[in-house]
Amino acid sequence: MPKITPCLLAIIISSVLTACAGWRASHEALPSSRAVSSRTYDTDKLVVQYADGTSVSKKAISAVVTWADDHITKTITYTFDDGTSNPAVSIVPGVTSIVYAVDSETVVTQYADGTTAISTNKERASLKK
Repeated sequence: MPKITPCLLAIIISSVLTACAGWRASHEALPSSRAVSSRTYDTDKLVVQYADGTSVSKKAISAVVTWADDHITKTITYTFDDGTSNPAVSIVPGVTSIVYAVDSETVVTQYADGTTAISTNKERASLKK
């Protein structure tokens, strides 16, 4: 039976350790998903804070704009890749102009949602002197 020399033994041990280290690194159990301790929103950004103290900031993947029936309340709903969403509500007032005629005034209000409101006020006979 051949003898194993210290030099040959060192090569064998090195090869075995390298092979085992590579196997362990590629076959380690994956950690379970980290526990989320909080989610905070800043308009179109989501910050996820994990229980281990790390945090991740994410940008929204979509934004949907809706207007309320009052034509001035605008809601932008931002959606994130984890399925959560953040509605950001703002008030956008209309721009009003008044056109005067001899016996009436016309009030025109243009809203940011594209709606136009027109109101005409006629002179009242009871106010004449």
